[in-house]
Amino acid sequence: MRHRILVVDDDEVVSHMIGQMLRYIGYLSVVCRKPNDALTLFSRASERFSAVIVDEIMPGLRGTELTPKLLQIKDDIPIILMTGHGDMISLEKIRKSGVRATLMKPVLMGWLQETLSRLLRRGKHPQECV
Repeated sequence: MRHRILVVDDDEVVSHMIGQMLRYIGYLSVVCRKPNDALTLFSRASERFSAVIVDEIMPGLRGTELTPKLLQIKDDIPIILMTGHGDMISLEKIRKSGVRATLMKPVLMGWLQETLSRLLRRGKHPQECV
């Protein structure tokens, strides 16, 4: 079974690039550019997704605000936070949101592959932040 990853990023270029990287390293990807659309999709078909990658800075809903909403639907889904503003987000805020790992932009394919591999291998385990 190939893992399907939900990517939530309002930036068209970034979301397309992450989707392409995921496909290149062997995952299926679904890209949503609006956090509320992603929440609706996830609430209707959460069983289809193995992990979620969310951007922190998006209009309407930050990644650290979207994460708890996704976890209310499926509490064991690994969520990775992408940000280009890591120094502006407190580690405490990230941990409280339920994010399991972080990736700094620009995201490198090797980091993406390693992070997903580690999270999907671990399954339902205590939160970790990278």
